[in-house]
This record gives sequence, C-alpha cells and structure tokens, in this order.
Amino acid sequence: MIDALIAYLESNTENFVTIDHAWETEPVDEIRDTTPALYLFPGDEDTQKDGTDYLVSNMLDMEVNIYVVCEIAALEARKTELRSAAIGWRPGQNFHDLHLMRGRLVALKGGLAWWQDTYGTASVIREQY
Repeated sequence: MIDALIAYLESNTENFVTIDHAWETEPVDEIRDTTPALYLFPGDEDTQKDGTDYLVSNMLDMEVNIYVVCEIAALEARKTELRSAAIGWRPGQNFHDLHLMRGRLVALKGGLAWWQDTYGTASVIREQY
C-alpha cells in the first residue's frame, strides 16, 4: 500500500521535492536540500471478526503515517496540499477510502517543521479454501 500511495502522491501533488519511504522515525539533520518532503511509513493494524459473514473473515484496520517536512512558515500550505490529495484515495478495490485520523507536531528542528499525519483505511481479509 505504501508504494502505491507514494506513486499516487507523486502524481497528485506539486510542491514536494521528495516523496519516499521514511528511513527514520525521528527527525534527522541535514535534510533541508530535499524539502519540502513527505516520508511515509506503516502504522498500527487491528482486526475484528466480521459477524455477518459465514466464512472466517476479519476487518483489517490499517494506518499509514506521513511526515510532512518543510519550513515552518509553509507548514499549513503543505498539510493542506497533502490532505487534499490523500483523503479519499483508495489503496485497492477491497479497501475503504483513506481518511485522516490525527495529526501532530513531531519536532521543530533547524528551521524545519516535522509534522505527522496518520491516515486510516480498512479491508476485509477472508479465509482461503
């Protein structure tokens, strides 16, 4: 799902220099040349048994985290650009649309804001016969 979302964001946003997998979960130094940037990494997953199905199936709730890294003054504009593109995107036919779950400031470092948005989706996974 992360690779598909990266490709989608590359095609549907205009102001990000870098859109890639995160390589750290904490802010790093010497990143200014590659900003504004989006860094994606998987979040929590949770399942629930689907009581309406006679087969064994579970609803799998999934999260994807996206760091927005940019100059502090540009943070609101970059968050808006990301959210306009990400909300409503569907990872695949058997998934629910992506929705914003929460956002938080991770750090202010070297004049850059590190913001984390967490998006959610869900998919039904079934027992295979």
